[in-house]
Amino acid sequence: MRHVSQVDIAPTIAGVLGITIQNMDGRPISEVVDWKCRNAILIIVDSLGYDLYRWLEPDLKYIPALARCGLLIRAEAVSTHTSPSIASILSGLLPEHHRIFDKESAKNSSMPSIPEVASSQGFRSAVIMEKSGAEVYRDKIEITSGIPDSLSPEDFDMESCRKSLEALSSRPRLMISYFIGIDKTVHMGLGPNEIRNVAVSIDHFVGEIASAASNQTLLVICGDHPVHAGRLKRTQGPYYVALILARINREPSQNLDLI
Repeated sequence: MRHVSQVDIAPTIAGVLGITIQNMDGRPISEVVDWKCRNAILIIVDSLGYDLYRWLEPDLKYIPALARCGLLIRAEAVSTHTSPSIASILSGLLPEHHRIFDKESAKNSSMPSIPEVASSQGFRSAVIMEKSGAEVYRDKIEITSGIPDSLSPEDFDMESCRKSLEALSSRPRLMISYFIGIDKTVHMGLGPNEIRNVAVSIDHFVGEIASAASNQTLLVICGDHPVHAGRLKRTQGPYYVALILARINREPSQNLDLI
């Protein structure tokens, strides 16, 4: 497979759904577009670098199962910080083009992102993330759910899962969900065991979302940047994140093991 970057995620989802977005820096991953999915779920896992994912992989169940039936890609990270990385994931633009470097510039940006464009073209969309991020999409898409940053890592991710499952009950064509537990745990100064524990919880939540997804759904799981603090910090580039893509091939009532 060719070199893949985070800016390739938005054009890939656009290609799958048949959405038109102009002037993106990224290119669709043709192998994934050929899966001919009808819906898309994008799960962004803060600080899920590629090296960290491979270290965590033996302790995880659902994400590796999805990778085995789909693709696991070492994708280039466009930044080592959250705001510019997520903006690139959602727009297909490099940071020097979208110019979003923090939460304030995200609020003031007129950059077209894939959930907004999807909704404008008739695709019901949902965004579940921290409150400041969700506010950006208020009145622009059909479903927005904000989660307080003040919650513990475990509670934030549990709430993100709950709100994602609630959103899926209305069958959006595109859903973006965000899990912050790994990053929060790192910034709290906790160590590998705590990071592993919160990653196992996120893995379980991903399994729940995958099990609730409609048939013919593209499921995309990606990190925004490698760990950038604490004992597991990556100190030099190149920087890569884990990118997992899978096609849901069963009815919602069936178990994830049947994907």
